Amino acid sequence: MRLFPSTKAQSALTYSAPSNATQLGEHANVHSPTGRYPILTGTPLTKAQTEALGRELDDIYQRVMASLGGDEARYIQRIYATVAYSEVAGRGLLALAGRLSSKRFQGSTWLLGTALLSFSKILNNMELGHNVMHGQYDWMQHPHLNSQKYDWDNVCPAPLWQHSHNYLHHTFTNILGLDHDVGYHLIRITEEQTWTPSDRYNLLKTAVLALGFEWAVAFHDIQISVQEYADSPELHQTMQQKTRALLAKIARQLVKDYAVLPAAAGVTLGRRSALTTLTGNATANVARNLWTWAVIFCGHFTEQAHIYTHLDVNESKGDWYVRQILGSSNIEGSKWFHILTGNLSHQIEHHIFPDMPASRYADIAPQVRAICRKYHLEYNTGRFSTQFSQVLKRIHHFSKPTTEERRAYKQSLSEASKAAADRTDSNKEPSSGWSRFLPPILRHTLSYAK
Repeated sequence: MRLFPSTKAQSALTYSAPSNATQLGEHANVHSPTGRYPILTGTPLTKAQTEALGRELDDIYQRVMASLGGDEARYIQRIYATVAYSEVAGRGLLALAGRLSSKRFQGSTWLLGTALLSFSKILNNMELGHNVMHGQYDWMQHPHLNSQKYDWDNVCPAPLWQHSHNYLHHTFTNILGLDHDVGYHLIRITEEQTWTPSDRYNLLKTAVLALGFEWAVAFHDIQISVQEYADSPELHQTMQQKTRALLAKIARQLVKDYAVLPAAAGVTLGRRSALTTLTGNATANVARNLWTWAVIFCGHFTEQAHIYTHLDVNESKGDWYVRQILGSSNIEGSKWFHILTGNLSHQIEHHIFPDMPASRYADIAPQVRAICRKYHLEYNTGRFSTQFSQVLKRIHHFSKPTTEERRAYKQSLSEASKAAADRTDSNKEPSSGWSRFLPPILRHTLSYAK
């Protein structure tokens, strides 16, 4: 049973546009002063073209989904087993490392154990958890490998992630103001986001985000939901459910990795085993966070990843396909590289077919690329080093304001100060005591959890 009915995993192939969506003409207005970081107001194709493109992509989807069977089932079950076995082996080696008298063998065993545990957590997060919770294997009717029951090994509860990711991100991909993954409320990655002095520290904020990416993802839906349900009479009830679920999941993860498992190793093998287990767990979590962040950002914020300013109230499935293609970037690599990315290295294919088993993305990629070429759409792909470099350059580029942006910021200071003084936040409870030192999102979480 899920906590929130609205977070049910869905393919995101259709959705209802919000009532305040802006209707656009048939052709998009493309804005890109430097030739990089393009901004669109809608699809660059005509409606007839997008309908034709949509039919061709629908045909690929139907053929693949009709062919699913034993190969895909065995594949995801092998991934599931690999996650379990590598975790057991990694944790065993971490505990054993503390018993070795030779510092050389202790260090090498710790490194091997940490590497195996990192591998397990990455595979769990990317190829298993992400894809299972997208509903890619619901057709198997497996008791555990389905979107309604699976929960991954990190601090974000599955229902919260499915709401912010499966629904909001995959429906409103790269639409500023609707897709909250654009910058994660922290990093400026387009000129359409107003520059503020804190953006000068874009790269530093990015480093913090990367190191604690699971935490950012965990609190992301809370931050979104406070705004999304602001006018709803069920605000408090909804937020109470979400915050309690989040705090419970955080407690379970912290206790597991930083208390129970180190304590168990210490009781059975000694104090040094507790220390090697604790440090290995912490290192593996950071390694998983860094890898996940890098893959996600390379799939969304490269030089030619398009940002949209509006949603077409009459957006068709074909229009939606085009937006997914132009807003996504692929990463080239080996078979094992693709597996470790959860096949999000095929980000374009994932965004157009989010509920298709990710192991099939490599098969259809040439067909999708040919369709893009046919309709003169950018199929953004490159090696990891190229895409990652572009991401960092983009983040750095938007940390620096233009003369006009700096002037606009200065002119807005007095007006913003007055507005802040007059504005009241009905959803924010007064902070007192030690809570006043916490970031607003943490104060919201604690206040709604009561």
